[in-house]
Amino acid sequence: MSTIQKFTRAKGDVYRVLIRKVGAKPISKTFSNKKLAIQFAQSMDSNREFFEAYGYENNKEIKLSLLISNYLKYEYKGKDKVEQSRKLRIWLKYLGDIRIKEIKASSISHSLSALPSHLSNASINRHKAAISGALTYALRKGYIKINPARIIPSLPENNERTRFLSEAERTRLFSSCRASHWDKLYLIVLLAITTGARKGELTKLRWNDIDFDRRTAYVATTKNGQPKVLPLTESVIKELQIFNKNDSSLIFASKVKESVAYCFTKPWKKALEDAEIKDFRFHDLRHSCASYLAQSGASLLEIADVLGHKQISVTKRYAHLCIEHKSSLINKVMGGI
Repeated sequence: MSTIQKFTRAKGDVYRVLIRKVGAKPISKTFSNKKLAIQFAQSMDSNREFFEAYGYENNKEIKLSLLISNYLKYEYKGKDKVEQSRKLRIWLKYLGDIRIKEIKASSISHSLSALPSHLSNASINRHKAAISGALTYALRKGYIKINPARIIPSLPENNERTRFLSEAERTRLFSSCRASHWDKLYLIVLLAITTGARKGELTKLRWNDIDFDRRTAYVATTKNGQPKVLPLTESVIKELQIFNKNDSSLIFASKVKESVAYCFTKPWKKALEDAEIKDFRFHDLRHSCASYLAQSGASLLEIADVLGHKQISVTKRYAHLCIEHKSSLINKVMGGI
């Protein structure tokens, strides 16, 4: 690995980066300030790790685990590195820690088909994009000649799903959530259905994001990259006050590690089962919020504002519900004419 040495000269201090490798001539470069020296050393180390840190003689021996590690450390600039890391760990599980030159389009395709059946086409495409990003990094660095993930066509994505809870389903779901062994399941479901917020936005909420006086929740980071404020209903405020810690901790923190959100997949599935609700995902609570708004007379622009849609075309999936409401209103008011 590289080391940085400081030397005092007549014109001031200088910093020398020294890179040594057994059996090879040392490489050194001198800089006028420490910051530049550190940047150069880190750059050299990131490249050399593929060839030297693990004892490999050439790039043909690079394994997937090392590629993923360096991709996340030096290349990936996305907002949710934790989620990207999770997806890439799945690839490491399916493909094994093989040399990246041995990764074929057929093995990627087979792994995609082995993903859980409940995943949507969009989710499967995101998993493919994760490994493709890492392999594109390897391609750009010259470690492989082609990116096999690019050969595989993406699945068609249907984002027009508008599954929402009927009144009876909602009543049963609330009841089963109240009875859950996780005491905050009802709270997060109530938040989701009354605010239309995404699961990730809710699980990242902290107690200091809640303004009890104004009845709002501040979401610092959303899917479209812009912060937003969620208006909270009286029922949500009352439920929040039951658990309020008056600090900056996560509202839905894990019971094991408070810095991580609680994984409520099992209690959520159990609640759906107990409520006898089928073909329903947590994200459909967001659809339920939008559908209720549409049925109550909200315009598409108003629904888009609540959900945080940048493009009104995304909100148009609820247009038929708005039309049904307008039709009912017209017949009610004008039916006697």
